[in-house]
Amino acid sequence: MNILLINPNTSEHVTHRLLTQAKLVAGESVTIHAYTAETGPAIISSRSENAIALAEMLRLAAKHQNGHDVLVLGVSIDTGLMALREMLDIPVVGMAEAALVTASMLGGKIGCLTLGASMVSVYEELTASYGFAQRVSKWRAIEMPSAFRVTDADPQVARALIEASEQLVQQDGSDVIVLCGAVLAGYARQVSAAVGVPVVDPMQAAVLQALTVARMQPSKQQSGSFARPKGRILNSVDANIARLYQ
Repeated sequence: MNILLINPNTSEHVTHRLLTQAKLVAGESVTIHAYTAETGPAIISSRSENAIALAEMLRLAAKHQNGHDVLVLGVSIDTGLMALREMLDIPVVGMAEAALVTASMLGGKIGCLTLGASMVSVYEELTASYGFAQRVSKWRAIEMPSAFRVTDADPQVARALIEASEQLVQQDGSDVIVLCGAVLAGYARQVSAAVGVPVVDPMQAAVLQALTVARMQPSKQQSGSFARPKGRILNSVDANIARLYQ
């Protein structure tokens, strides 16, 4: 089984954190090839930055999909998820969607935690688009810009996550927590032990669900809204993308 992992942020240390968590759950029989965006935001932290990152995500996916069984998006806002499902020949799994699906199997109310209050509304919109608005008790955010720069787990970040998670459980009635943020990969086990409820690492959830979907060997849509258009004229577009629309 070959998994393609793409991080549309340009930060290599984020890719490394995600790859570490992916390998923990993938198993020795699974090969993961990880790629980091060459252009775009260092860290996606707004709707506009997400839009900027989309073009690079599409380019890398079209370039590297061959030889892989499934694509996992290495970004907690699921950049380009629906567009990629339409464009590519292989299944595509997003971190946020996979985490919410997994969390729904572990409890009733889902508490969601991210970095930066400005991103809460963005994640609430994403949650609603997936049909999980009624399952989420609350979105909370910690304010710790240093978390975006560290390469390894940071005790200060862990403490902030634990404090916010306790609020999600005690004040908001959350039965399970999702840590949404690529740089938050690797904190779930520590937070869970401190708070006493299941805590979902979105990268681990995405990889495990990617393996399930890939083993089903689903066919590519040839009709319906996710069928890739054919016979299209695309001007000055990356050759790997243009080839898919011929």
